[in-house]
Amino acid sequence: MSPLRWGICTGGEISHDFVSSLQGHSNNHPVVAIATRSLERSQKFASKFKIPTAYGSYEELAQDPNIDIIYIGAINTEHPRLCKLFLTHKKNVLCEKPLALTLKETQDVLKIAKESGVFFMEAVWTRFFPVSAKIRELVASGELGDVKSMLLNFGLDLPDRERTMKKEMGGGALYDMGIYMVQLTTMVFGVGPSSTNTHGFLNENGVDEMYTTVMKFPNNAMATLSCTYKADYPNEAIVIGTKGRLRIPGHFWAPTELIWSKPSGELIETFQYPTPESSAEYSLGPLWSGMLYEADAVKQAIEEGKKEHALVSWKETELIATLMEQARRDLGIVWVHEGS
Repeated sequence: MSPLRWGICTGGEISHDFVSSLQGHSNNHPVVAIATRSLERSQKFASKFKIPTAYGSYEELAQDPNIDIIYIGAINTEHPRLCKLFLTHKKNVLCEKPLALTLKETQDVLKIAKESGVFFMEAVWTRFFPVSAKIRELVASGELGDVKSMLLNFGLDLPDRERTMKKEMGGGALYDMGIYMVQLTTMVFGVGPSSTNTHGFLNENGVDEMYTTVMKFPNNAMATLSCTYKADYPNEAIVIGTKGRLRIPGHFWAPTELIWSKPSGELIETFQYPTPESSAEYSLGPLWSGMLYEADAVKQAIEEGKKEHALVSWKETELIATLMEQARRDLGIVWVHEGS
């Protein structure tokens, strides 16, 4: 199998760690070009990672014939525009989540992806971790019985992070962090909720700083999702079934441990899946070496001639965007480009 040649769009922390994950493990994912809005910044990024080509514009990256796929690590507000740029140039694309800040923007990008005839995926990296695979296996096997409840919390004390706090940067806990809880909930239940309600608080910039979503599912099941960027939570996810329960104890968005127990709490088994060992440097921490799982899955899908990946299908991306939109409407978030 041929290596998958990557072009990197933007040079922030997430792009830094994505490249680290690719270069820290194998030669299957050569990074051949980087583009930011500044040639000087691109050259600095390229020098650090020994990337052969640096561009000072995204259009140059889109026109590079030596690139198989583009990774987009831009801020949330830029995702739709950049996706459209690369898709119209017939480039395969992996775009960081959230794909867009509105359902309509998400649908517009997915329409262009379908028309382009290339591979496209929203980078919901959590779904490719071995812990996520084990959860899907145990739920599908019936060993948990009927899933009746999910309890998820995601809270980090990040009050000074600009991109999280500002509306013009697509900030707020919901779109920066909450999408991880939404994707895990839809993965476990396999369908969207029959109803959903969200309550919370907005900051002075008009984006959410704390909220809780309650979802109702068929068969009298519920999920409760609580999120904030103002305080540290346990950051765990619990799946409760009639025959057993699962718990991810901490950093469930990059899960490395899964605890399976009986309804009484008696331990059945603990699964440990450390992230890939890497000598690379990570801005956001060593857990981000787990981005390799996602990259490997994308490579395999492209080699098989697929245009989307079953674990993060276009239909699933649209469902997640729909649920995110319902939550932000409940919270009263109106984006700058929507006229407020």
